[in-house]
Amino acid sequence: MRVKYEVSAGGLLLRRHESGYDALLIGRRTPRIWTLPKGHVERHESHEQAAIREVREETGCWGEIVTRLNEIGFWFYVGKAKHHKIVSFYLMRYVSGEPAHHNEEVDEARWFEIGAARRALKYVNEKRLVDMALDYITAHPAAFGEPAIATVAAQQTS
Repeated sequence: MRVKYEVSAGGLLLRRHESGYDALLIGRRTPRIWTLPKGHVERHESHEQAAIREVREETGCWGEIVTRLNEIGFWFYVGKAKHHKIVSFYLMRYVSGEPAHHNEEVDEARWFEIGAARRALKYVNEKRLVDMALDYITAHPAAFGEPAIATVAAQQTS
């Protein structure tokens, strides 16, 4: 059997507000499957550059990288070809843009309160990335501006 290896990058884009954080997710199909934006790393790009580009293309919003969260590896089939994809995910801070300006690869891009985003995500590994991001924010509150928001721990459990 033929195996195709793929390398992708993506991000968990967060914006802060008075009472917590919102996460920007992408939705495909009906009923919606909510995931994090991600896509192939081009030959001329670093993983970080690809993550920023893919988030911008799929969500319509610009973000800047705060930290690397983790890699997720998974297998899938397309026809008779077996694929192994590794995706590097980054925690990103919202800079600008509007979700309505996403590209045609996604059906919808939408902000969710962080706890609601975790619940909406289809894949367990992406839910774990939200947990990692909240742990990072708790340990590094200045990453998204000070003072720290007390509701981060509460949002993590919802």
